[in-house]
Amino acid sequence: MSHFTLDTSQFHAARRVAEFEDACTRICHLHVEPTEGEFASSTSIALVGGAILAETTHSACITRRSMAMAAQTGDNILLHVPVTGGFTIGQRGGRDQEMKPGFLYLDPTEVPGVARFHGPQASAFYLSLPRAVIGPAADRLALRDQTALTPQWRILLAYARALHAEAALMPPEDMAQCMTHLQDLAVLAIGAGREAEQIARGRGARVARLRAIRADIERNLTSPELSGDWMAARHGISARYLRALFADDGTSFADHVTLRRLLWVHQRLCDPASAGQPIGRLAMDAGFGDLSAFNARFRRQFGATPSDVRAAALRRAAGSG
Repeated sequence: MSHFTLDTSQFHAARRVAEFEDACTRICHLHVEPTEGEFASSTSIALVGGAILAETTHSACITRRSMAMAAQTGDNILLHVPVTGGFTIGQRGGRDQEMKPGFLYLDPTEVPGVARFHGPQASAFYLSLPRAVIGPAADRLALRDQTALTPQWRILLAYARALHAEAALMPPEDMAQCMTHLQDLAVLAIGAGREAEQIARGRGARVARLRAIRADIERNLTSPELSGDWMAARHGISARYLRALFADDGTSFADHVTLRRLLWVHQRLCDPASAGQPIGRLAMDAGFGDLSAFNARFRRQFGATPSDVRAAALRRAAGSG
């Protein structure tokens, strides 16, 4: 299972607290004690490679990780990030920390500890990364302590939260690649040693450059000038380097452009406003010079002919009207 939710509303009202506590013990390796009023909690968890991403909202409660529970968590570093409200957290060998938005707490999960959530509702984001993923950079962390969010930490967390929101919809191979990005961003945020940081920055630069090239492709998708050499020249890189960027991403420049152009045509076939435009004209406008090759690629990509897609879209439009 790569994505699941643990919510008090899923449990019978008469047994809600007991069943929720039992689920927390088995899944999150935590014991939960409500402290005020009717207890409510919801946690959405996504598994990305060896990382765990979670978004949680609690009413007032205490969560405890015993020594036995800590032994089951693995050798991970857990980032506690308050989003709204706050909580107090402390672990063996450290001092109690009063947490609020704008800071994060670095938790070595093999160490027992206690967190106290305040007020009627507090929400937080959690990112758990194996030490093996972080590498030597983990030695530079101020564990069992809080740290202010720097731009680097905010970038990491923004990426992690976006990944958490989309995890249920992504194929495993894409999730594996996202794990590499998480690792790189974590190394940068931690402030690793010079060599590891340069490696991470190098990957980060490639990701940023590829993102810029893809955006430029979208702006020029239907241009007859669009080619690998033309795009490389626009970005001041060699055609060979451009090919390497797309190869690292598991595709090629030509395949990426073809897919985006197919999607461009598909979108217009599904738009009733384009119903009067001949399919051949749409294909030519998108940059396909060979209509028979276009039809074959379209059917392979979408499992239907362009005419079938247009007809189905028109039927849906007529039915909704």
